Amino acid sequence: MSTVENGDRIPIRGDGESSHVTHRSVRKAEEEGQAMVETALMIMVVLLLLLGIIEFGFLFFAYVRVSNSAREGARAGSLWLVDRTADGGYYEPTLCYTVRTAVQSEFDQVADNDISIGVVGQDPVNCTSESVSPEAGQPITVTVTYGYQLPVVSSLPIIGQVIASPYPVSRAVAMRFQ
Repeated sequence: MSTVENGDRIPIRGDGESSHVTHRSVRKAEEEGQAMVETALMIMVVLLLLLGIIEFGFLFFAYVRVSNSAREGARAGSLWLVDRTADGGYYEPTLCYTVRTAVQSEFDQVADNDISIGVVGQDPVNCTSESVSPEAGQPITVTVTYGYQLPVVSSLPIIGQVIASPYPVSRAVAMRFQ
């Protein structure tokens, strides 16, 4: 069997006219296979992009929680009174205890050694130390640091080695001691 008019048909078997396939149908089958490969590649890219957006959302949520806990710790520390037992008020034993309690009530995943308190003229200390003694009017700075684990990014082969996990999320808030 030979091709018919203008080369539009090619024989795939030699037993009759019904076995001929057009060039267009062969091209269409090849294009469908190519489209499937392109779709598979694009699905991977879109999936990685979607997982990155979700990961960023969780990281932003951790930043907001750290920021809120640092602000609550600074607020509680700025209102801390050394001794009000004489007139029947509430007494907190130390400034570090007050700040630590406020920070951890806002964000309970923060460890004690991830909270530091600084006062102007003194070195910042971790909240396990009790040597912070601010005077009225001095700004008190509370710094909270949290190591956020990146579950999606850290599991990727190349990117996981470049980006540190846990990713440090830190926030410092200063308020004037009352």
